Amino acid sequence: MKLWVYVVRRLILLIPTLIGLTFIVFGLLHAGGTTEFIKDYLNPRLTGPARQAAISDLIIRFHLNEPLFVQYFYWIRAVLGGDLGYTAVQGGVPVSTALTWFLPNTLVLTVFASALTWILAIPIGVFSAVRRDSVIDQGVRVATFTLYSMPIFLIGYGLLVLFGVTWRVLPIEGMLNEQLYTDLPSSWFDHSFAVSSPTHILMFDAFIHGYWGVAWDAFLHVVAPTLTLTLALLAGIVRILRASMLEVLDQDYIRLARAKGAPERVVNNLHARRNALLPTVTTFGYLVASLLGGAVVVEDIFTFKGIGWWTTQALLMTDVGGIMGTTLIFGLVLVLANLAVDILYGLLDPRIRY
Repeated sequence: MKLWVYVVRRLILLIPTLIGLTFIVFGLLHAGGTTEFIKDYLNPRLTGPARQAAISDLIIRFHLNEPLFVQYFYWIRAVLGGDLGYTAVQGGVPVSTALTWFLPNTLVLTVFASALTWILAIPIGVFSAVRRDSVIDQGVRVATFTLYSMPIFLIGYGLLVLFGVTWRVLPIEGMLNEQLYTDLPSSWFDHSFAVSSPTHILMFDAFIHGYWGVAWDAFLHVVAPTLTLTLALLAGIVRILRASMLEVLDQDYIRLARAKGAPERVVNNLHARRNALLPTVTTFGYLVASLLGGAVVVEDIFTFKGIGWWTTQALLMTDVGGIMGTTLIFGLVLVLANLAVDILYGLLDPRIRY
């Protein structure tokens, strides 16, 4: 089977999953009744006659006097149009607007942590497996087991104390040094909501507009949260890669390659590592998707304003609209991560396409 056919089949199989996800979110939005649903889609800044007019408009727009299955289709139409209601966080803005503000920051943490994990995990896992039961291997196993058993908030607080209190080499709070905020021009930085443009990622926007010092300081604020997510992800990946590498190294074709006189570096890197990566890639995809859940904790620890921080604020404010918007996005990211893993797995091992 060709790869594009395999990808199309996987896309078709995603449709029932996405429909099921929307059923769950829609059901939770209506769990509190019609009044709660209206509240989630009502602009909290409206008062008096304007508020009553908006309520009447929502009843007509979502057909709230009709059965739930009818309401579902009108709600789906609104969601596909980017309307997810309003959130009370940041003074009351559309959920879709809040997502465009905060999701990019979380994606930066996720991408940086994923890339750094992959760069570190492969050589560490392979090196540890090749030198099985050596002092280095034992050290790697102890370190990864320790990290693997630690909850992510403990890793975060440990780095916070280490970098921010003991060594004082990295900023450990916020997105930027408070003194630098006053120098940012309103042409690309909204001081009311502390949001930059056009990417909504402060270090990138500052770089684009030529504020090198601001860009560097914003980058330093990303380091500690990124390292926290990396350490939380790294331990599991290294342990899985090491175990997979040890299993592959015991295979007959590896012994045959060595018997033919192939250099050990070629045997390890060309023959063994590629096959050892197959289960690691699958696990890596699921763990990367779970980073969004870890980001909720990490961003709250470091006051890093990503979607995790926003979700925490929404929970504290009992902001159902914001919580359901986050649930929908998290579910979508998990589904897309699974798709990416399946495609990558098909590239690495063409046998699974059949």
